[in-house]
Amino acid sequence: MYVCGWSITSGVVDEFAERIPGEHHTDWRVSWLPGRPLTRDQALAAMELVELLYDPARNNEPGTQAAVAEAARAVGIRPIDAAAILSERHPNR
Repeated sequence: MYVCGWSITSGVVDEFAERIPGEHHTDWRVSWLPGRPLTRDQALAAMELVELLYDPARNNEPGTQAAVAEAARAVGIRPIDAAAILSERHPNR
């Protein structure tokens, strides 16, 4: 994951988060959760969730399921709903 003051990108999947221009410095949008402003911490969690779900190297690591659940909780979404949204956006993965 690549993080700076205005954006967060993933090296695993083509999703991103960016600060919403002209809004409070805490308002972020995440590409796979359109129309849902998040805090910076939630945006980081959303991007971590993407990487946890799409990085094949992490699928069998101990603690991955717990990390997915924690990241989803921080974003305010159920893990299954995150997986469904991302599946629709990336049907060939």
